[in-house]
Formats: sequence, structure tokens, C-alpha cells
Amino acid sequence: MNICEAPDLSLVKDRHRAGSSQPIQSNFKWARSLSLSQLRQRLEYLENQHCLAGDSHAYFLSCYIVSMKRCEYLIEAIRDRGHPEHARYVELDDRLIETIASYFSHYYFSAYESVLLSDKKQAPNPWILALKPDSAAKQSPLHGMLLGLIAHSCYDLPLVLSEITPSGSTIYDGSNIKHKRTYHEISRLLVEELPVIGHNLESTHVSMRPRGLVKGGVRIQLIGLLLKSALFKRIVYKVLTDVHREALLNSYRLQRGVLSIEALADLCCKRMCALTQGSFHVNVVKALFQSLVKS
Repeated sequence: MNICEAPDLSLVKDRHRAGSSQPIQSNFKWARSLSLSQLRQRLEYLENQHCLAGDSHAYFLSCYIVSMKRCEYLIEAIRDRGHPEHARYVELDDRLIETIASYFSHYYFSAYESVLLSDKKQAPNPWILALKPDSAAKQSPLHGMLLGLIAHSCYDLPLVLSEITPSGSTIYDGSNIKHKRTYHEISRLLVEELPVIGHNLESTHVSMRPRGLVKGGVRIQLIGLLLKSALFKRIVYKVLTDVHREALLNSYRLQRGVLSIEALADLCCKRMCALTQGSFHVNVVKALFQSLVKS
């Protein structure tokens, strides 16, 4: 199935597809005034539609939803003095977390709609690569999920950090100690959610399995089990730390004109394409090993 096509929810009854289908459309207009909860609900809606279609993009969305929930939790813990973990997170910057998460969703939804409408002038190349229909059928669910994560973290994140707010400043201020601490903590805090991500991946697979459209279920179940164990925590923390450090560096380069948006997209696409050459699983292992030994 085309990754941008699925039955409309109104056409699906009792997990059976009706006779006609139409593109999955978010019909969504992003605004800074929207709460993270509202943004997450839109992600959950899209995940549900992709699940109904047996479409592997649901796995990426299931990961994304966990991170959004984490952001909501952190903001609540920071602002509510009666929260059981208020003392642990009170030194973090709740506004920075909220702003990054909000703009992050803006870049995702904008890219998603542009790819859906085949608007090549507006659709970023990394997202075209991650969502393009002709390759979707050839990818394992894990493969598609990783392509989405790379596009979002290595392309969208530097742009988000460089985004100019209404006050005229960039979202991330490198001279702000609280910003630095908050950004540094993000990697560690996300690792704590690995068991939840593993559980969500398994649940997503289970919800698609009855429709008979899902493939690669054994791999998803295995990665779910690994994520729920302590085995991957050190590796994932190192990978996330490197990704966030690189995003910060590329954001700095973008702001100073050393790196263009087009060049950033090319770098991201090269990284994504590397996963498609040779054995996918060998490439993943090599990438993780290089991340661990990288100075």
C-alpha cells in the first residue's frame, strides 16, 4: 500500500476496510497557541489511521508519541510543586521543553502534508526519502521507523533550534546555562522511556496484525523486548547524546551561514541512504558501533 494512502476512519468498521479509500490527511493547521496535549492527540489520530492501514509509519508515530508524553510529564513536574518529581526536574527550563516540542511537531506535520500533496518544492528531501511510496513496500517496519527518526532528529531538530521566536531570538540560547542543562538532560530522560517505547511498538504490531497487512512482526517483537531490557540503555544514551550534540552544532552552523538548509538535507539523506545499501541489519550494527567508539 502507498504509505500516503489508507482508508478514512469513517470508512472502516470492525477492522475491515470499506470499498473505497483516500489519503491519510491530518487536515491540521499548526499554531503556537496549541498545547502539547492537542498536538499529541493529532499524532495519536495519525497513528491510529496508519495502524488501520497496516502501514509501518505507525511505528515511527508510536515512538514520537512517547516523547511528546514525556515532554508533557516534565513540564507538569517542573510547574507543579506538589508533583512527586518536582524536586528532580525543577531546575530544567519548562518553556524551552515546550517550545522545542511544539516547533518540532510543526516541522513534522508540515513535511507530512507536503509529502502527502506531492509538493516537492515544500517537502524536505529527508522526509520524501522516509515516506516515499515506491520504497515503502521494500522496507522492514524497523527500517521505516529508523528513517523517520533520522529525518526528524538530524534534519528537523537543527532547524527547530535555529527557529526565530516572536521575541526575535533563537529557540535555543547557547549562553543560557539553564538551556544547556535542559538540553543535556533530554537524552538521559528519553532513555528512561525505552521500556515504554518497546511496549508501544509491540502494541502497534498487535493492533495491525489482525488486518493481515503488517510484516516484519518478529523483528518488531525482538526490538521491543530489547528496549524493555537494560541491554540497550548505554548504547541508546550514547547515540542520543551524539545526535543532540550534532543537532546543536548544525544549528550553530545554520545560524552563521556556514551550513545551508539544502546542505543539511543532503547530509541527512546520505545518512538515510546508507541504511539501504547492503544488509540493513549489518548497517545498523555498524552505525551503533561507530557511535560508541566515536570520540
